[in-house]
Amino acid sequence: MQVNKKIKAFTLSEMLVVLVISGIIITITILVLGLVQGQIRNVQNIYNTDTEIRLLERTLWGDFNKFNLTYDNNNERILGTSEIDTVVYHFRNEYIVRNIDTIRTTVIKKKIFLDGIEVTSGAFDALELQLSKEIKNKKLFVFKKNDATHYMN
Repeated sequence: MQVNKKIKAFTLSEMLVVLVISGIIITITILVLGLVQGQIRNVQNIYNTDTEIRLLERTLWGDFNKFNLTYDNNNERILGTSEIDTVVYHFRNEYIVRNIDTIRTTVIKKKIFLDGIEVTSGAFDALELQLSKEIKNKKLFVFKKNDATHYMN
């Protein structure tokens, strides 16, 4: 009768090697996952910023064609009036308020034009906004064509 039968099994050193390799793979996986999540957050922030800019541009185009606009340089606001409604844009440091809506975009520079000439206040027919450096200094230019009644008044 044979008492010393060998049982096939892993040695302690083999198990430690497997644990170390598994630990390294899990650590690398967690690091890569963190990088991917950071990239996803960046893409989402860029998308949200682009959406805000498109919203601002679309709203400005609509208001330019719907309202008679004047710019108040002292209060940094645009007032739009029509027979039916009014709209007010307030320019703040990090956002623009349109009536009660907040558009989160930083405007570095505003230029107001009337018949192609830059003006500082009063009636205008074109607006150029230079947005913040985070948005690659994007410029928005919105205008309307003046009709005969504009020149008659």
